[in-house]
Amino acid sequence: MDREAFLQILTPLDVHDTYRELYFRNPAAFAVPVRSWEEFCGRYNELEGEGKTKLPPVPPTPIAPVFSEEEYFPQEDWGEVSVIVNARYCPAFLHELEFIKIIYVFRGSCFFYIDGRWISMTEGNACIVAPGVEQTVFSCADEDIVLNLLIRRSTFAESFWELLESNDGGVIADFFWKMLYHKPGGEVLLFNSRPDMLLEESVMDLYEEALLQPVKSGLVIKSMMMAIFAYILRWKEKDVVWLRKKEKHREYPLAQYLLYMKEHIDEVSLASLAGNFYVSEGYLSRYFRRETGFTFSHLLQEMKMKRAAELLIKTECNIEKIVALIGYTDQSIFFRNFKAAYGMTPLVYRKKKRQAEFMYT
Repeated sequence: MDREAFLQILTPLDVHDTYRELYFRNPAAFAVPVRSWEEFCGRYNELEGEGKTKLPPVPPTPIAPVFSEEEYFPQEDWGEVSVIVNARYCPAFLHELEFIKIIYVFRGSCFFYIDGRWISMTEGNACIVAPGVEQTVFSCADEDIVLNLLIRRSTFAESFWELLESNDGGVIADFFWKMLYHKPGGEVLLFNSRPDMLLEESVMDLYEEALLQPVKSGLVIKSMMMAIFAYILRWKEKDVVWLRKKEKHREYPLAQYLLYMKEHIDEVSLASLAGNFYVSEGYLSRYFRRETGFTFSHLLQEMKMKRAAELLIKTECNIEKIVALIGYTDQSIFFRNFKAAYGMTPLVYRKKKRQAEFMYT
């Protein structure tokens, strides 16, 4: 899809005309973020005068303090990535997300609100928001086209290890690692860059595949999203702005610890990991708990289950082989842990996932 065709699809205001009319009657009511439709209506009436404008009893678009993955991703297997066009003139409703969001300004501009301040974003800028961050976006011009690219946190964790492993590190890579393993309430990364043609083309392709194709392909959609993250990883760090992080960026060893665990998944222990990085077991145990909210044992078990799931889908290895590859000696413990993680036995998981891939690719 070329840019002009894309703009023709996204330019109409459609149902958001209601917001537009309200904005031009009383723009001051939109100046401060709110947390509910009732709060917005009260502010609107206070500034304009009670009864001058009849406000809808319910908002034209969804409003909630927290949006869950179930609300934004279909139940089908390909529903792991979603694209939402930000409603122009929609009041700035503060909210948190359980998933990862990339805000991309395709045309025009918008304002991103976080921690009591407005940040201006212009065409070509992108902003990555980790789960658990209270924020909002506001645009107030007909020409504005702002896209929200959404991805499940679990999908990011499962699909982007290879992308992060192949990167040499740095500020952007460290941010991605924190989205995978850091405790909720994470950071926000803003890219003050000029429009990137390759990134823009990838965004258009993702929109077309996710919203316009009658038959979806989960593999294609995830590959397109991976390409977008790959282009972002190539951006220059001078264009990166941490919107929440106050201290100077410093080395983030969690990524190296996790990569070592993954490479030695069949034999790694807290003691061997500490010895390899010349730190004490006590320090390492406290570090994992502080940075991720989880223990070393929990993270290792989670890593083993993800690796087992990957082997079940991508190889013909039998259960005995998989158990050995991920470092289990007791098959019954493996079965119990796998069922706790995925809600089904390994063989049922393999069958269902392969059927789903056949249907949606």
